[in-house]
Amino acid sequence: MEKPVTFPEGIRENQPARPAAEPASGAHQVSRSASMPDEDRLENLVVQLHEAAGTQQTVDRFLWFAVEFLACDHATIALMRRADISAAAATDEASGAALAAQFELGEGPCVTAIRTGLSVLVPDTAAETRWPEWTRQVTPRGRSVFSIPLTVAGSTLGALNLTGEHPHTFDANDIRASRLATYGAVAIAAAQQRESLLEGVEAGKRTGQAVGILRERFSIDEVRAFEILKRYSQDNNTKLRDVAQHVLDTGRLPS
Repeated sequence: MEKPVTFPEGIRENQPARPAAEPASGAHQVSRSASMPDEDRLENLVVQLHEAAGTQQTVDRFLWFAVEFLACDHATIALMRRADISAAAATDEASGAALAAQFELGEGPCVTAIRTGLSVLVPDTAAETRWPEWTRQVTPRGRSVFSIPLTVAGSTLGALNLTGEHPHTFDANDIRASRLATYGAVAIAAAQQRESLLEGVEAGKRTGQAVGILRERFSIDEVRAFEILKRYSQDNNTKLRDVAQHVLDTGRLPS
């Protein structure tokens, strides 16, 4: 018999939930900002996300801020990676496991939010009937789940999932939650774009170096060397950057 996924027990005062990757010093920043007006807190968030080193740190910081800003007990973030949905961050292991159950089953509030681009509220998991298999695996404990899509320019890149220890914790019309999700979506999309551009630049460098090796080895010009790399990439259904890396590592074309 499959063991059901259980939610974590309530958080003790001396055990605050935050993404594991977030530095402990960040907790002091949030505590000090809790009394600020929303506008100032969101402005600080924009700066923190802009200064994050890469997509993962952006996601971690956003999740950590969301827990404090929206006063929820637990939270997770799921992102689309090509055609697949995967967990990008979670405040705790049990919440991450409950999110993973949705991906395995292909159903649940987060999956629905990403597929439809609409927020999904579960007022009480004990009374939820829309996703029977997911509800069966996630032990009903009378708590609330709110999945908010992370959307940029009409494209949904993931979802922010909030969890409360008690039923009816969230309001589907909460403007603060949807506004925060917009800030997070823009920051995550920007971080992903930066990483993609950097990867492209790096791949271009590796390709150029591989072309140089082929020119010297076969006494051919740059155009011919690049055509050889491209042909090997197409014939073997392998990315050009991987063919180039093989040449750099071995000094030879793939066999």
